[in-house]
Amino acid sequence: MKSTTSTYQIEWQGKSLAAIDQLMAKMPIAGVIDSSNWQEQYPTAPETIFTLAHTDEMLYVRFEVKGEVPLATKTTDLELVNEDACVEMFIGNADNTRYWNFEFNPAGVCNASNRKERKVDVVRLNAEQLASIQRFPVQLCVAHWSLLVAIPLALIELNLTHEHVRRANFYKCGDKTPMKHYASWNPINAPAPAFHLPEFFGEVRFC
Repeated sequence: MKSTTSTYQIEWQGKSLAAIDQLMAKMPIAGVIDSSNWQEQYPTAPETIFTLAHTDEMLYVRFEVKGEVPLATKTTDLELVNEDACVEMFIGNADNTRYWNFEFNPAGVCNASNRKERKVDVVRLNAEQLASIQRFPVQLCVAHWSLLVAIPLALIELNLTHEHVRRANFYKCGDKTPMKHYASWNPINAPAPAFHLPEFFGEVRFC
């Protein structure tokens, strides 16, 4: 099981997402989404990295993708952004009985929910919760893009006074992109593409 770290950034309080994006672009990466779990069917995926940081109020996740034109046909939250060029973070709750899935296309459009399993006890985020997720997309060149998202710690019920580790996984996919692909940070042992498998989550440590 892979493990990575989100670093505490007290000096980021009050900074804009544009300023934080520039800072995170220079930070050491937290992980590479390079596990091609279904190599025979989907041998190639765009080069994708992610960087993590947090304040007392927000978890910042910055994805950067190279080698993919940023297809973004979905324009409204809760649409199926996995059909576009898509980056994702799934993160468990404190006792790993449920998890949140956050999925974004290159424009920052978000599909998110809290659930027990892929099709069990699924609760879609409401409009207020979705609005609380800040997004900062950047197209760096034709086939190079990044997305910074800021997720309130309260939304994922993360209290850093009492807990410092969460189970999570990070993904890159594109169901209807020219190069259909499915890749993960922590490897997944399943016969066909499937991301809703908390048993294959890695660890994020909050330091």
